[in-house]
Amino acid sequence: MYLHADQLPTGAILQDFDVCIVGAGAAGIAMAHRLAGSSLKVILLVSGGPGDRGLPDADRQSLYQGTVGDFLGKVDPDFLTRSRLNMYGGTTNHFGFWARPLDPADYLPRPGYRDSGWPISQSDLRSYYIDAHRFGHFGPFNYDDMEFWERVLYARCFDPLPGDKMTGAVMRAQYEENLHDFQVQFREGLMTARNITVLFNAHLLTISSDAERRHVTGLNCATILRSAGGEAAAGARFSVRAGAYALACGGIENARLLQLSGGLGNNRRDQLGRGFMVHPLLTNAARVYFDKPVPSEIRNFFREQQIRLKPLPNALGGSRGESEGGYQHMVTPLVNPELVFEYLISNAWGVLVPTQRTLLEERIGNFRIILYFGDDYRSAVVNLNWEQTPNERSRITLDRRQVDPIFGQPVAHVDWRLNETDKRSARRAFEITFDYLRRRGAGRREWITDLSGGAEDYRFPPAAGALETGDHHMGALRMSARGEDGIVDANARLHSVDNLYIAGSAIFPTGGYANPTLTIVALALRLADHLKEICGRS
Repeated sequence: MYLHADQLPTGAILQDFDVCIVGAGAAGIAMAHRLAGSSLKVILLVSGGPGDRGLPDADRQSLYQGTVGDFLGKVDPDFLTRSRLNMYGGTTNHFGFWARPLDPADYLPRPGYRDSGWPISQSDLRSYYIDAHRFGHFGPFNYDDMEFWERVLYARCFDPLPGDKMTGAVMRAQYEENLHDFQVQFREGLMTARNITVLFNAHLLTISSDAERRHVTGLNCATILRSAGGEAAAGARFSVRAGAYALACGGIENARLLQLSGGLGNNRRDQLGRGFMVHPLLTNAARVYFDKPVPSEIRNFFREQQIRLKPLPNALGGSRGESEGGYQHMVTPLVNPELVFEYLISNAWGVLVPTQRTLLEERIGNFRIILYFGDDYRSAVVNLNWEQTPNERSRITLDRRQVDPIFGQPVAHVDWRLNETDKRSARRAFEITFDYLRRRGAGRREWITDLSGGAEDYRFPPAAGALETGDHHMGALRMSARGEDGIVDANARLHSVDNLYIAGSAIFPTGGYANPTLTIVALALRLADHLKEICGRS
């Protein structure tokens, strides 16, 4: 059911809900979709409106203004507003749903590199990864089935050689807006679900708790009111009460809301907002030159391609490729455009990644390499995306010197930092890559970026080879087995608050190299199932 908070009187109290989800991006919508049709009474608070597409309303987006530290200011001064959208669907409105699960090694501590790990394993998420995969209409969950991928991409990775420190891996993407815009894909189901109330123009301001700060007693919210001249201002105040609450407002805003609520959920080590990570990027780092043209089937492996899969009649689906997964790879021309609705269409391509043994031996962060081959087929640009170490000095705080233009609350201050371990990971990633390619005939390399100097010495925009930030906000509310090591437990509940949960990538203890949305959705589905168990009505 769709409702608008504009219709509420000032001081209204919305209550008798089992679950309140705050935020309707990838995590919030995934949770609501999973809970639709259950016995739970659920309310989903949405900052935007039901018709949101593309870019957010400028006034709502202004709530995401904030300040950044010196280093992030050099890399991307517009990071806070550029990399997140304050609207229905959140940042699913501007992403291509690049998908891959985290590697098993990403969940584990890596002695000599980082001590942190996850209190859950990839196997704990496998069934949820499979379900999350369906959100992208990707077909079989078979990232490790290289025989399948080489067949559908008409490709092969470089042949393995003894002593290789790298191997091939596959990425997926979904560019169809009716699918990657989650609010569009799931609109009908959320609108018609009898147990789901989707409340628009509902902005969470602070969280109220009991005197011991162990139990949330309600959410303090407000609308945005527009004058006859179109100017935005704070509107009616109202509150929401539920049995359990889940913040799904993104990797930065979740931390800000807890800090606006008096540091709710902080631990004795003051880790609330600490360990903020993104994926550092060097998208134009170097160029390699091969002694002779690289064969087309190898170039095809690294070339992003559209694939079309058709589910076989009465297929139950599976975890592997065409034979077990119940899919047929379609290669014939699409003569009738209406046939597109019979297929699963997505994009896929290959990358180079380190082996798990390499990560352990080298004591570096995980990374991926994309090769962009030139028209001469003998040269390629090297693109690096790598894992950042959890860094206590890389953090989200409140900037009390600046307030948002509508509700007058302190804005977020993001002081993103890289350390010497991150610099070493980047340097070593390139050395490993160049050695791998040299053994395949790459006789010369040409640097575009510069990795000399200290931890924060990089080339910055607009220089060629500049450091960039991925739009993946991770780690400020990390998951841990013990309360002294993080903010949420293995079920994404705050260690110190018995009915408040976090959905989204802020709970990632580590980042790996994979884009986080598939893992965000998997964790959100897992959290929704957990809430069904503990909040179920008799």
